[in-house]
Amino acid sequence: MACFNLTVEIDELSPKVTLEDIAVFFSYCGTVDSIQLQRSIDKTGIAYVTFRQPYAYRTALLLNGAVIIDNPIKVLPYQDSTNVPVVDIKYEIRYNFDRL
Repeated sequence: MACFNLTVEIDELSPKVTLEDIAVFFSYCGTVDSIQLQRSIDKTGIAYVTFRQPYAYRTALLLNGAVIIDNPIKVLPYQDSTNVPVVDIKYEIRYNFDRL
């Protein structure tokens, strides 16, 4: 059985968006396995949301351009690449839903 990456990258998150906001927003797509939220020094945010089901992943991609709190977001397939430069990360929050 093939192993698929079911993670989406969420770009252009408002500084007001919390981990809970992301969890609630994407829970309508399907079961969320984990969320990783990163903020840079200028407070812009990037999140990585991993789903359990392929349909949830595909549904999340359809939300590109949707608004969370006060800002339209970009939802892209996560490309695991070691060549992507990391900007000054102020802090990072991770949550794994298997630990509930």
